Amino acid sequence: MHDEFLSPDLRTVAQLFESKAIYVVPVYQRSFAWRAEQIEQLIGDIRDAIAQGEEKYFLGNVIVTPRGSESSVYEVIDGQQRLTTLYLLLTFLARTDNPTDRKFQHHTTRLRYESRPRSSEALRRLDGGFPENSANTAPGSLEDSGIHQGYNIIQQYMDQHFSGDALQIFGNYLLHHVQLVRASLPASTDLNRYFEVMNTRGAQLQPVDIVKARLMSYLPLESERACFAWLWDACSKMDAYVQVPLARGNLSLRDALFDENWSWLAASSFEDLLEQFNEHVNAPSGPRQRTASQASSISIDEALTIYSEKNGSEAADQSDADRFSSTIPFNSLLLHTLRLLDSQANPLEDEGSLDDKRLIKLFNTEFSEKRPDRVREFIALLLRTRVAFDSFILKREFLATYSDEGEWSLRKVVKTRSGNKSTVGYRNTYAGDSKDDSDTLDPTTRDLLLLQGMLRVTYTSPRTMHWVTLALHHVLQAETPANVSVKDLVFLLQTYARDKVREAFPFANEPVGFNISRIVFAYLDYLLVVHNRVPNLDSDYRFSFRTSIEHFYPQSPDEQQSGQRVSAMNLHQLGNLALVSVGANSKFNNSLPLAKATNYRHTIERQSPKLHLMAATTRDLGVWGDSEVEAHHQEIVNLLRQDLEIQPQISQSGA
Repeated sequence: MHDEFLSPDLRTVAQLFESKAIYVVPVYQRSFAWRAEQIEQLIGDIRDAIAQGEEKYFLGNVIVTPRGSESSVYEVIDGQQRLTTLYLLLTFLARTDNPTDRKFQHHTTRLRYESRPRSSEALRRLDGGFPENSANTAPGSLEDSGIHQGYNIIQQYMDQHFSGDALQIFGNYLLHHVQLVRASLPASTDLNRYFEVMNTRGAQLQPVDIVKARLMSYLPLESERACFAWLWDACSKMDAYVQVPLARGNLSLRDALFDENWSWLAASSFEDLLEQFNEHVNAPSGPRQRTASQASSISIDEALTIYSEKNGSEAADQSDADRFSSTIPFNSLLLHTLRLLDSQANPLEDEGSLDDKRLIKLFNTEFSEKRPDRVREFIALLLRTRVAFDSFILKREFLATYSDEGEWSLRKVVKTRSGNKSTVGYRNTYAGDSKDDSDTLDPTTRDLLLLQGMLRVTYTSPRTMHWVTLALHHVLQAETPANVSVKDLVFLLQTYARDKVREAFPFANEPVGFNISRIVFAYLDYLLVVHNRVPNLDSDYRFSFRTSIEHFYPQSPDEQQSGQRVSAMNLHQLGNLALVSVGANSKFNNSLPLAKATNYRHTIERQSPKLHLMAATTRDLGVWGDSEVEAHHQEIVNLLRQDLEIQPQISQSGA
């Protein structure tokens, strides 16, 4: 299969859904699976392009093939998640469109799912216009929940971030300035062969690879370039603690680089790291001699070929290969490090500073061949940042005793014994170094883990995770990581969260409904947990990803159920709302509060402490009406007021 067999065609979104084109998602494609992180990032990318004044924004590719003799009917080979998201976004915009204009309605019926009645029914109801809260479908419906959840995510995100002229500007930009390449395969293409070729083709050049090669080219010595590549490659393996890939199977190197317990970095300057590299890795008998000897002339292609080779020893430390999952990807770690390089005193939030689409531009601005010292400083800081990240920023951990989704954890590396050999082990970051110390979470560490979990599920896009930079900056200012006070780190992140809540929820003009930011709901849940305000709440409560604002008393109550009513004035107040997953929102349907509290008790308890409290009140009193909404509203607003008046001072022990 060669690219010349493709027929590429650059199209705007409006042209993609022109009147004759019909896109059919074949049965072998998976169902629509994008959720809040992917959908909101797509919308956020377009929003950023508008803010930055970009004339055009390229969204990616859609691979199709004509279906039979119908030249205007295309089978979607690749890109159906993006295509379906655009369809749902246009459907939302069509509901806000001027009825006499209809510029957002030309996509209607242009997307179909083959042999999937649930998906087809969901799209049919979208095209026909079903109730405003799209996730609330009738019990027993055959409709596809993934499509409804996707639409609900779009609806709530757009309601929170766009209004009036801004919505119209976004819609027009989406139609006429967002572009995709629709690449069409010949109808006679052997699709099995196509997928085989695509799955075995070498990885495409990524922005991180370009940055790596350019930075390496700024170093004058081949040994420096080889050392740079060794450090970069180890730091890029985000799902393993960096102690493992940096010195895989080489215990003497690990002993030289880290403290006696392998927890903290001992060699931190580039000169120290280069010395250890030359002694332990690049020695004449070392495993990377060929790498160093070939490093005298570095082009981008050569750098990718030479320096992406794995270290030869893969036998050691493999038992934990799938145990952890990183909070952020490697390109985000690079951007956090770049901010720390330039903002040692105060890493202020900078719009676009964590945008991975600007990765090459941001690095080109900072580095040049005239400043090799800057490259050396950066790669040494990258390793220090990575060690701090591993130990002080939560990860997702997967053990046999955990659910399939894993659990949040905050651990550091410790040296342990396996038989007569030293090996990598993991302990809670603040549990101490001795193997005799308890590995259970103390209350303050649990508070830190809960707080980070709250921030992680609130700011789902890596580009909005400025709290990570803030925490890393605080850790790196300490003389050693062991001096970082857990209480100081908690106070630092609490202060960050409080500032966000103050900005999002001014008490003099309280927002309502979808205008209430997620951080308000998430921080309230955090406060309810740490202050033990929710009876019978699981003591090991952990935050999960939640993006849907649930009206406990529903907007469109089920007429077949009876119960006390909530007035229009109180319906959208914070006292009647909670943040839940889109799936839970769909499950609750239009049931009245008592039915939700009774029938979905386990779901409620796992979703939200605030919702848990609302449901417990409803079960105790047997009703949820205006007086209950107003009382709960006053209780939680007072809780927020009391907390936001606190101005904790960070001590200097870890600064």
